[in-house]
Amino acid sequence: MTREDTTGADAAVDAFRAQPFLRAQLHLDGDGADAPPPDGHRAGPGLHGGADEIQAPKGRAKRSAAALRADAEALPPAQQFGVDAVLESIAAVHPRVDEQELPVDVQESLKHLQGPVARFHGAKFSLGYFPFPSFASDNADKFGYRTKKATRTASRLDLNAANRALLEELGRAMGDTLAPADDSGTPSGYTYVGQFVDHDITLDVSSAIDSPTIVDATTINNMRSPVLDLDSVYGRGPALDVFLYEQPRPGEPSTAFRLLRGTNQAPPAGIAPEGGAGGTAGGAGMIVPTDADVPRTSAKTAIIGDPRNNENLIVSQLHHAMLRFHNAIVDILLAAAFPGDVFIEAKRLATLHYQWAVLHDFLPRICGQAAVDDAVATVAAGTKFQMPVEFSVAAYRFGHSMVREDYWLNFNLRTKPMNDVFAFISAKRTPVLSNWVVDFNAFFDTGITVPVFNNARKIDTGLAPALSDLDGNGSMSELMGVLAARNLVRGLVLGLPSGQATAAELGVPVLTAADITSGLSAAETAVLNKDGGLLLSKTPLWYYVLREAAVKAGGETLGPLGAKIVAETFVRMLRRDVLSILNIAFAPSLPRSNPATFTFADLVGVAGVTQP
Repeated sequence: MTREDTTGADAAVDAFRAQPFLRAQLHLDGDGADAPPPDGHRAGPGLHGGADEIQAPKGRAKRSAAALRADAEALPPAQQFGVDAVLESIAAVHPRVDEQELPVDVQESLKHLQGPVARFHGAKFSLGYFPFPSFASDNADKFGYRTKKATRTASRLDLNAANRALLEELGRAMGDTLAPADDSGTPSGYTYVGQFVDHDITLDVSSAIDSPTIVDATTINNMRSPVLDLDSVYGRGPALDVFLYEQPRPGEPSTAFRLLRGTNQAPPAGIAPEGGAGGTAGGAGMIVPTDADVPRTSAKTAIIGDPRNNENLIVSQLHHAMLRFHNAIVDILLAAAFPGDVFIEAKRLATLHYQWAVLHDFLPRICGQAAVDDAVATVAAGTKFQMPVEFSVAAYRFGHSMVREDYWLNFNLRTKPMNDVFAFISAKRTPVLSNWVVDFNAFFDTGITVPVFNNARKIDTGLAPALSDLDGNGSMSELMGVLAARNLVRGLVLGLPSGQATAAELGVPVLTAADITSGLSAAETAVLNKDGGLLLSKTPLWYYVLREAAVKAGGETLGPLGAKIVAETFVRMLRRDVLSILNIAFAPSLPRSNPATFTFADLVGVAGVTQP
């Protein structure tokens, strides 16, 4: 839903008027660190209703220290972080409104969901169950451009058969290098974090790569909300997408909705069935996983909020980790005898910790801390927002160059080619075999050592050969099977400006032709020099961003232009989300290795996928 005539905060006011308790459920009632100033006013449109609406913290049931410690020891994060860290998280639970204080029709609806026959007709729910942008945020549902039309018109390549063929040739050259790839200092897990995040904020299902004319990006619907709200995990919530959820267990509060997980199948006879993490015991610590997959239908279709999170084994396993992350928070809240709506609070904590990890862990690794700090200091929410294709079709596709040709997956699968990682998510290989469950200690700095740690490839224009055979037929002749060629042609069809013109407009130093060809393979250089060096003067934006990263940052991070586009786009999305960590008072409270922050390594640790 697009609300371009109001700010996000103004749009949210309608929701808070309809459900006055919602403000407290979302911790926007002013209690504690996020309270408004004493005069009841705060800058910009307020989410607080004033001092008369601020409620005192609700009490929780008394429990003995021994009982609480026993419950904490049984939770998955205790294995990774220790029981005291879990107890600290339990102590940080701060309920704002009891479930018994909700309107009676909401209370009764929740009871009906527990059966014996779940009833939805006439049911009433807190709006907190649904994706926030669907009822309150002024998110945009279209793609658009960041650069000026004049810049694009003057610098883009003409859309004709000759230029299309030239870009396809360049794309094939990018995936046809025989030189060994250099590893970066970035753990490979962040390659797939990037993919997971992309699926949370963008989805174009309508633009045609074979269009004979330029496609105006402003006509393309973005089928994902440009908000870091984990709608790819939560879907539309347990009131609408009930198939994603496990009903509360006997004796639990009626709001204790967990996300469903799938089961694993045994490998063929004669193959060791152990898989996943071995923990500190290494290979000897591995067990036979039974529930380390996403849920699936009888036809093997993944039952998840975004089907793209099942397109390769690693991102599918990361999605499974996100399911367990939510469930672990539910367990922490139950251990704390949380008296409010468990689902809303678990979703809130999961989303905010995820946003924190994106802003303070993922983005600094990709863009460099200076670019992130500058974006936070200078980028405002603005008025109209459309997802810029300079970001979604160019700069943010840096992750394609970070994909390795092979991965150490676990102690039983020590080196598996990327082709297997792609092919393993297929009907005949799912549910995921128990021995193929990923050990994320080889993908994130969890503190648990493994024999081989997977670092991402450096960001450059040389792509893993597997990305030139996406259809698995062993040929580079088909456009849809060659990822680099597909990316380049898509930028052509959408009329993206050249890298040089984009850099000039955004005030970033422009690469010279010598910069672009410095250290480049002979095959790529030959294509760039064709047609009088056309691609050296009007370098496709995605290719330019990759070359800039290689030349200016040694492939460890994006270069100045790429970092600016990526960091500023993320910060603007966060600024426009009235519930984000940039608009409310928030500090991590879940178990973590460093009290000052929260990382994706911590996230998979809380999820329990770093231990057997």
